Amino acid sequence: MLSYIRTVARPCLGDGFIYGAYVPLRALEFATMIKAVFVATVAGCVSAFAAPMNAIQHRMDSRPTPSSSLRMQSVVGTGSMVGDKNFDPLGFADSVAKLRIYREAELKHGRLAMLAALGWPVSEALDKPLAAQLGMKTLLVGASQDVAPSVLNGGLDAVSPAFWVGVFLFSAGTELYATSMKKRAGFRSTLAALGAENLTGIDLDGDGQVGAPTMLKDDKYLPGDLGFDPLRLYTGSDEDKRTMQLKEVNNGRLAMIAITGFAIKEAVTKMPIEALFPIVPGN
Repeated sequence: MLSYIRTVARPCLGDGFIYGAYVPLRALEFATMIKAVFVATVAGCVSAFAAPMNAIQHRMDSRPTPSSSLRMQSVVGTGSMVGDKNFDPLGFADSVAKLRIYREAELKHGRLAMLAALGWPVSEALDKPLAAQLGMKTLLVGASQDVAPSVLNGGLDAVSPAFWVGVFLFSAGTELYATSMKKRAGFRSTLAALGAENLTGIDLDGDGQVGAPTMLKDDKYLPGDLGFDPLRLYTGSDEDKRTMQLKEVNNGRLAMIAITGFAIKEAVTKMPIEALFPIVPGN
């Protein structure tokens, strides 16, 4: 550029322009050179670190995370059971037998929770009128005697011992019936499925081998099926039956959350759940 200016611009514009423009142009060339050196240096640094960083990133990507390793141990996520959300972060269900035992427990708790979610507001709505009709003392507690007795609300000590005996007998009878069917995993089979036989080396469930119960390994085993369907609702195609199973699982899970919310809400606000959804108008 300088040679061009000397040969072309000097004859036209004179030496005054040339000497005035020479210094800025030299400064421009120097700045351009500095930028070029800086870019080359940075490019060299980047290329030097590119290979190691790529190797580190590859190792980090290929390294199994704790959640993925736990999920690999769990049998959850196959979709063999309805309601399988592929959620077992701690890897509890590391065998089909354990998964079926956990589903049994989930269904039992869900069924109880559905009964409780219905019974809780109904008891708050009907206990006082029924107690007044029968000349009995209400079991509701609280300042206004309008909340159901619970662990957080108190008042469970006022419930008749006969009620608790009845609950125990009903639960025990249901378990005995389920075990006598020889199609349901009872208490001993549950222990075996959870690893008690492997720890003790004793055939606890009496299936002739030490380890997970053979009953639970059967593909036809359906957790929670007690053969109780007086209204013949569990009929139709296999898809219809899976839909019924899914409804029970989903409603049971929702009921377990709801009943926990009932207890916490009443303990905090001291207001009955029934007030939110009045069953008896004006109660």
